[in-house]
Amino acid sequence: MGLGMELDWAIHVRPYPGAPRGGDAGIVIPAPDGALAVLIDAAGHGLAAYVVAQKARETVFAHPDAEPDQLLLELDARLKGGTGAAISVGRLRGRELSFAGVGNVQASVSLRPLLVRVGIVGVRMRQPKIVRAALEENAWFVMHTDGVSPPDALPGGAANSVVSALVDKFGAMTDDAAALALRWRRSA
Repeated sequence: MGLGMELDWAIHVRPYPGAPRGGDAGIVIPAPDGALAVLIDAAGHGLAAYVVAQKARETVFAHPDAEPDQLLLELDARLKGGTGAAISVGRLRGRELSFAGVGNVQASVSLRPLLVRVGIVGVRMRQPKIVRAALEENAWFVMHTDGVSPPDALPGGAANSVVSALVDKFGAMTDDAAALALRWRRSA
């Protein structure tokens, strides 16, 4: 972003206990002025959910410049005929965040929830709705799957510490659990 700012981001995914892979997946694709951030929660658990999440990942990487609502439409088309997924997408450009989500992947800026539409990407999805929010220096944009309970406060530290603490402290042992966090911070 220039002016001595850098993007601090991390993703932490923990599959369902005992499963070698799970259906939660996160992606951050950095850009010179921000990033594309996507968090996926494929329906179910284990290898079947993992396959759905990987299809979604492939679609994201095939459309890295799409706006959040357009990317969700691409994902809906790609996941048709399967079990589907809950997916939230944020695009950060400078200090403006554009966001759209469908299903139970929650998102917030500084713990203020962002609108996520009811539905399942690939099964029954209404038209995604873009929400815009400012992302000021050190304000966290956080997304987490339904395997992570909403926190009342964010842990301190860098993005790696934040997502690890969210999954470890608020993650259920009865589901896949994933968290993604990003923010602008001063360069060292």
